[in-house]
Amino acid sequence: MSEAERQTHIVCTQCGGENPLPSGRRLLGCRFCDTTLFVDRSAVVSHYRLPPLLGSKEAKAALHRWMAGNDTVKDLDRKSSLTGLEPLSFPMWLFRVRREGREEVYVEPAAPTPIPQVADLEVPAGKLEPYHPEAEGVEMVEATVPLETAREWLEQRSVGEVVETALVQVPLWSCRYSFDGREYRALVDASTGAVLAAVYPEKAESPYVLVAVLGIVLFTLEGLLIGNLLVKLAVFAATAVPLY
Repeated sequence: MSEAERQTHIVCTQCGGENPLPSGRRLLGCRFCDTTLFVDRSAVVSHYRLPPLLGSKEAKAALHRWMAGNDTVKDLDRKSSLTGLEPLSFPMWLFRVRREGREEVYVEPAAPTPIPQVADLEVPAGKLEPYHPEAEGVEMVEATVPLETAREWLEQRSVGEVVETALVQVPLWSCRYSFDGREYRALVDASTGAVLAAVYPEKAESPYVLVAVLGIVLFTLEGLLIGNLLVKLAVFAATAVPLY
């Protein structure tokens, strides 16, 4: 789809003035002559962007908070080394759908996703602004997934009548880091601070599995060998303390 087909402005039919095209609005007052304009959004493809709220410093902080969380290996935030941090703008197809008297928003990737979780990104339609060229140094990921393909994916969900279609540029920070001799990649959503990662040093589960198996074996043996109920409960409690 060419730049000319992605609309961010609407021309007033009365005075010819160009007006910004805000997301979701069907009636728009011309800022030059006050003429009320009706926007048939089913017939246009708008082009928007999510404004980035996180700079490089905030992106690093979000990444380190995630590294220090419960899903990653212990001390990942201290023992890993950040080897790369670059801003990029990723395209998503946005569909505003009318269903059972209310409007809902669905998104589909407009390019191959660098990390699978990108497909699950939430795009808050209320925060969109008309697209303008990104700042120098921001990598623009090209929209290579045709609109027709995204519409076919949407139709498979049977979501309802599409009342607006838009291409939205989502700001991300591409992070690369090394840990224990391996390189990993993560993305930080520059509008929310959420971290997306498919492969990362996960917290080892084997010690917990071993404790669970040992607990089952001990409780089973104690239940079979001890007949007195009060004694059995006391022994269970004594066994549970070190396991916990």
